[in-house]
Amino acid sequence: MELTNRQKEVLLAINHLTTQNGYPPTLREVKEYLNYNSISAVQRHTDVLRKKEYLSSDSKLKVQKYFQNKPNIPLVGTVTCGEPILAIENIEAYIPYDVPGDSKDYFFLRAIGDSMNLADIDDGDLVLIKKQSTAEDGDMVVALMGDEATIKIFRQSDDHVILEPRSDNSAHKPFYIFEDLQIQGKVIEKINN
Repeated sequence: MELTNRQKEVLLAINHLTTQNGYPPTLREVKEYLNYNSISAVQRHTDVLRKKEYLSSDSKLKVQKYFQNKPNIPLVGTVTCGEPILAIENIEAYIPYDVPGDSKDYFFLRAIGDSMNLADIDDGDLVLIKKQSTAEDGDMVVALMGDEATIKIFRQSDDHVILEPRSDNSAHKPFYIFEDLQIQGKVIEKINN
């Protein structure tokens, strides 16, 4: 049975904490690891994971079956689809996902904001990024300006770069960059939250 992204995130967290600690985690430990607001949110996901037989039916959070034949792609945090935010690359989880080529060339980010909603990237979506330091005109990229990252459409001009939003919110304006811009990768696809 197919799992939602949140169910996968909870299962991956349980597996990681079990490997790290040598014993299954508590609901509270999973809640804290994933920065969820409540234990009941974790409980809802673990109940479904038990029904789908990914977790044992007893009271402990023991993984019974796991994802097979898919590489684990790291979820390295959030990136804004609006004003840039500090890009801190702490791996939050690993998501089993099929990618072409070497899985080490990919990572996931969680989108925040609505500046790319007309490009079908909504608040909370997971965005698959292929690592690369260059972009072609029209590519949707993760761009790093100083210590801040954002997802935008890349446009090359003679003496500067324009990072364009794709939003129905008129508050979002293009960024005109004359220096200090690094392309972190190209958006390959997104997964609805």
